[in-house]
Amino acid sequence: MKKSVDFSKGVRGRHAQMDLKVMGSPETVWAVCIRKDAQDLIPFKLYRIERFSESDEVRSVNENGESAFYPKGWFALVDISKQTLGLLKRAA
Repeated sequence: MKKSVDFSKGVRGRHAQMDLKVMGSPETVWAVCIRKDAQDLIPFKLYRIERFSESDEVRSVNENGESAFYPKGWFALVDISKQTLGLLKRAA
């Protein structure tokens, strides 16, 4: 059985070194990778990303099939029509 961690009285013990961030709620959008030297990403490829209201990072699945976090500045959002968005969702 896993034990829960009670942070109500401060952080202590082995959890004291944890870096906790409030990321906000995710929003899934389409974006193009604009970073030529981004590791595990292909420049100018369209990616489905999750952006968080309280974070400077986005989450995407990279070319290795792993979900990873990247700086927001590595992507340019793409404005897509509802019809095209529907086609992309069905294809993904």
